Amino acid sequence: MIAVWLLVLLLLMVIGIHVYAQVFRWRVEHLLAQLKTLRVEETPAARVLKLRSDYSHYVVGDGPCSDEHCAFSIELTEWESLWSAYTYRPWSERPTYYLVNGLRFFGLRINDFTVGLSVESGRLRRISASFGPMSYIAHKSYVEGGFLSNFIVEAETVGNFRRWVNRPQVYRHPNLLVSEPAACTGCSGAIFAHFTWQASREEFERALGFDLGCITRFYDCRTPEEFLPTAAQVLKEDADKQAGEVGRKIPCDTRMAHILGRDSDFVEVVRFKNINQHDDRFTVADYDLVKVLKGAPLNLRDFYYTKQVVDEVQKANSGQLSEQLFQPGADRILYFSEILEQPTAWSDCAIMAATPQKLAATLQGVADDRTGTLSKE
Repeated sequence: MIAVWLLVLLLLMVIGIHVYAQVFRWRVEHLLAQLKTLRVEETPAARVLKLRSDYSHYVVGDGPCSDEHCAFSIELTEWESLWSAYTYRPWSERPTYYLVNGLRFFGLRINDFTVGLSVESGRLRRISASFGPMSYIAHKSYVEGGFLSNFIVEAETVGNFRRWVNRPQVYRHPNLLVSEPAACTGCSGAIFAHFTWQASREEFERALGFDLGCITRFYDCRTPEEFLPTAAQVLKEDADKQAGEVGRKIPCDTRMAHILGRDSDFVEVVRFKNINQHDDRFTVADYDLVKVLKGAPLNLRDFYYTKQVVDEVQKANSGQLSEQLFQPGADRILYFSEILEQPTAWSDCAIMAATPQKLAATLQGVADDRTGTLSKE
């Protein structure tokens, strides 16, 4: 009889766990569906603030809020009491760990879904969504330390792609970039989807394509890619294309001029005055500044380029070494990024001929940059 009652209790517990998981999944689905209807730079502040009011119980960062300025997060946490005990009460860390580890096979998970939104001057300026699952044990080290797996799965708006400007992925789709960190400090793995305010509806959907089935299935989702499969597919497509384009350079065309205009920290039109061979390894370029298109004037008179850089820039621009990109008297567009507090020619296309088409594309890129407006980038 005791065995029967224990079996009944176990069955009721499993049913209760899954009912709770289904409710949590429904709440996340509802919030995510509303998030997907928003558009950065288009959605009015009133609509964003209404969403904040609807989820007032879950709002984090409850500071002054108006149509002119508002930044807040909506945080939904499954088994929030367990998560609080695990995080804030050291004495309960290990009991919580064993409880979750023992019941995870029956569907008990600790999941966190957080949405970040910000409003400036009457419009939506930034969206972020992150899924923080903590369930299965990833490595033995986690067992010994008493920690559960901790994935970082995140999609967010960025002002530009300055940190990734020379990646082929940015040239293929300039408004959506999916990446995985080579090293993940304090986590078991991560996947990030970054998108600009100009991302298409399809790109926006792929960036926010969370698989919420991971919340309710019996078996854990064990990789970050399983939690964000649509973005992971972008990553796979990029890898497949890159494998088929080994040795191919990013073309220095008007498309790239637009990207560099948006993503560079400094853009200038210069007229080269003199080119000298400094030694067997370096070329020295002296130029006059014609016009600043973006950023502060650099006022750099001497540029030192290794011969390898000069050759690579010429290849990318023209496909042959004969074109003199440093030809005296010629107007060129220079694109720089600030790396370690120094202006650096970060891209292979950092020097381009100042043709009317490339100048127009560059200026449009500068106009499309939202650094400091949409994000911290």
